[in-house]
Amino acid sequence: MRSIRDFERDGGKSDNQTLKEEVQAVASKYVGKSEEELIRALRQNVAESKQNGTFSVEQLENFVSVVSPNLDEQSRNKLMALVDMIKGE
Repeated sequence: MRSIRDFERDGGKSDNQTLKEEVQAVASKYVGKSEEELIRALRQNVAESKQNGTFSVEQLENFVSVVSPNLDEQSRNKLMALVDMIKGE
């Protein structure tokens, strides 16, 4: 299973179908979680990535570019607010 740092827009590491399947696999792990639980898990993952030196803003933005087309406007706005919060931490 891939993490945020593994997502690359033009890296050629994965075709579009495989990437969608991997996103769905990651997403299924969080089905039934509240928005608060999801935000807490994301912040924890980012904090761990920053602490061990694997966090990359570019990779976060690549992840967003893959995920956001599948979201409605409200969800996309929430995602962008989270990304802004993450970049500021």
